[in-house]
Amino acid sequence: MDAGPPRGLQDKVAERLTFPICDCRLPISEPTERAAMGFRLSAQSAIRHPHSAFLVCIIGILAQLPSAAEEPSVWTIYVANDNCPDYTWGFTEEQTRRAFADIVKGHLDEMSRTDNQPPENQSRYNAAVTQEVLCFVEHYPDRKDELIRRIKEGRLYVSPYLCNSLWAFQGVEGAIRSFYPARRLERDWGIRCLDVAEHIEEPSLPWGVAPILAACGIRWLSNPFYSYDSTFGALKTPPLFLWEGPDGSQLRVVMDPFACNSASYTQGAKLLREPNAIRGWVGHYAKLGDAYKTRAILASGTHGDINPHSGGQARGFAEAIIKHNAGPQPRPKMVNATLPQFCAAVDADQAKTPFLSTLRGCFGHSWDVWPVCLARTVADMREGERQFLAAEALIAVASLRDPKLAEATRADRERAEWCLAMLSDHAWNGTDERNKRHNADLRRAWAAELLALARKLRHLAWQAGGLDEARPSLTLFNPLSVPRADLVCLDHRPGDVTGPDVKAHPYQFGEEDGRPVMYFVSPLVQGFGLTAVPLRTVPSVAGSRRLRAEGGELESPFYRLAIDPKTGGVASLIHKPTGKELAAQSKGRTLCQSIYHDGQEHPLGNVKVTPIGSGAVLARVAITGKAAGIEVSTLVTVYDRLDRVDFDIRIKKPTTTKQERLCQFFPLIGDGAVVRIETTGAVIRPRPQPGGDLLPGADTRRFAVQGFLDVSLPDGPGVTIAPLDAFVLRTDLGPLAFECLGNDQNYREVVGDQGGVTDFRFRYALRAHEGPYDQAEAVAWSRCVATPLLVARGALSVGTPPIQVDPARAIATCLKPADDPKAGGLILRLWETAARSEPLAVAAQGFSKAIRADLLERDQEELKIADGKLSLPVLPCGFAAVRLLP
Repeated sequence: MDAGPPRGLQDKVAERLTFPICDCRLPISEPTERAAMGFRLSAQSAIRHPHSAFLVCIIGILAQLPSAAEEPSVWTIYVANDNCPDYTWGFTEEQTRRAFADIVKGHLDEMSRTDNQPPENQSRYNAAVTQEVLCFVEHYPDRKDELIRRIKEGRLYVSPYLCNSLWAFQGVEGAIRSFYPARRLERDWGIRCLDVAEHIEEPSLPWGVAPILAACGIRWLSNPFYSYDSTFGALKTPPLFLWEGPDGSQLRVVMDPFACNSASYTQGAKLLREPNAIRGWVGHYAKLGDAYKTRAILASGTHGDINPHSGGQARGFAEAIIKHNAGPQPRPKMVNATLPQFCAAVDADQAKTPFLSTLRGCFGHSWDVWPVCLARTVADMREGERQFLAAEALIAVASLRDPKLAEATRADRERAEWCLAMLSDHAWNGTDERNKRHNADLRRAWAAELLALARKLRHLAWQAGGLDEARPSLTLFNPLSVPRADLVCLDHRPGDVTGPDVKAHPYQFGEEDGRPVMYFVSPLVQGFGLTAVPLRTVPSVAGSRRLRAEGGELESPFYRLAIDPKTGGVASLIHKPTGKELAAQSKGRTLCQSIYHDGQEHPLGNVKVTPIGSGAVLARVAITGKAAGIEVSTLVTVYDRLDRVDFDIRIKKPTTTKQERLCQFFPLIGDGAVVRIETTGAVIRPRPQPGGDLLPGADTRRFAVQGFLDVSLPDGPGVTIAPLDAFVLRTDLGPLAFECLGNDQNYREVVGDQGGVTDFRFRYALRAHEGPYDQAEAVAWSRCVATPLLVARGALSVGTPPIQVDPARAIATCLKPADDPKAGGLILRLWETAARSEPLAVAAQGFSKAIRADLLERDQEELKIADGKLSLPVLPCGFAAVRLLP
């Protein structure tokens, strides 16, 4: 038998019988690759069997020929020109705003230059934040009409995000208000910019984004992420998918691990710069098979980070696309595209052959915790948001008496919204020390302005409500939808011997930050209701026999606490109604124990526990100690009539740029307990599925907490904690811990010394519940402890609260004057918290008309009001809104 040609010749013949595909053609699919491999082996065998060689050649050729569906020409690459619009990343505010204006100008110029090109070559641009077009009009007002025309033509897309938000860092209303500038452009310019949202760079996707965006009318979200300081390198999602929120709403999402890990948010630039990479990209999507039943590819981003030279790059990208499309066939078509064009192409393919898989769960948090590097600014932001929303609710109620109030306060309210939205921009870091300081100063100023505007708006609302300051009375306003009796802390003027009725409202004198104050618990105040508390000459009041503060012990009708004199934390927390010990023994940690870490651990030393005494309203102990030169003072307070424990921690620390963190630990309940946290728009269990809600690739170590953390056994008991100022939950330090301040989250890029701040305050409130976890109760209670009643000296007409909502079903995220003065009325936004699907009953006394709206105040359908009540459809754990007209 013929042994055949030498081995080297066999290899050469086999090599010749394979057909390499050029860079512009689709690489063979995986099944074809296997067939070709078999052919190469058969080719070597054919050298030994010449009679079958011809047949083998034919089989091999056929095996490698792409099918019609694999032809490169059937693929379309949508190159979406945009920039990464971090506000003041690397530049001053003035430079950034000018750069935004110039990049829009550069692309508008290219649109005019390419108007006569084929549609795929016509220049288009994606403004990844609304701020870009606002800055353009600011700098080029004479071209405003041209801008609007291009938006209407579909040549320029505007994302509804005002800025590059840290979406888990901002609250629900902060998230919604970040879309308001785009909504105003939509209304004022007659454009449509709220169907598709782009959110660039941040490698996270919190679960609550889905219901918020869906209820805003947004159908698509693109998240071209940069896998820095994150776990998204391990993300395994399909490039396109349906994302289901906790309320069952759905959003179509582009979050492509392949494209993002290849080129982050400059995918279009990569393919234009490296045309040989096109082959690999097309091959990747072809291999996805039934998981990618579209022949559209999104190459998101060209410019990269915004800079003063970005506008000058527009022509280069336009010319590169034109050059590609003029190249030899076969090749994919390249479109100078807007993001909505790509979404429309996928929608069409999905309608023909559904292929998008559905994912349900949370992709975690990441950069959302960076602001812990400026902890006092964060605390001011959180307090500012609460005070602004409270003042806004008072304005809404007062405007029923004085309709001119809404318009008189409009400019200040819009400015407050702008400050709130911009505080969520993710450039809490910087490119160098000078830029870090600039960004820190901006955020400190925005937070201070937000607080000042809230105070101003509150004052204007009281005036418009007709407050008579001469009458000896207090007027209380509840800015939440939850009825409650709550603590009132009233500044006590020297020589003032007046107070509330002592029998109904026992009072107690004390001191807050050096100010003399009077404490008492209010009568029940209905949601959005006003209540008068007459003042009269009052006698001294004996202390409550149910309160005790002795040595290291503190007791109320609800709790008995023992302070650990070594750690300064709570060693024992007994829930008296059940007799249960709530503090868990975990690695030597005690409840609300402060521990500093700068490379080594520093617990408090020189701990002193001092009872401050007890009165008719509250009992309190003070705990002091030091750790590595840091002074920590904690007030622990319990109440006679309020079921809660308050922790008020004051920190004095020297500045340092060493990597550091300061945490308060909360070891609670013990084994078998389930942890839940309220994040922006969703309550999640911060563990991987199925035991939690985190999808593969999510960071399991750090989370931004909004209203509360709850630790509960399945059948109870449980404990709910409301962090008022701290927000970073760490799950990787042993027991649950709040990192109240630090620079260890992106240490390389953030301010190292807390912006020079040395004094901090962090407050927590704690309450136990006997039964299992109740989400509606946890949400309502945490809102109440974070948002006190508004108090004014004087009297005004109180009447019946205009709006009432059952707190066992839902909570109002806001009550506000309508944003559109032509539409008018009040806007009530609600979050369904009981996971029930039936319509929500809302009492709306004194209103003649109700219109269901989306979260951005776009009217949808009229709702019937009968006997002062209306029925509002809402998804379980979802959001809803209604416009109420007097």
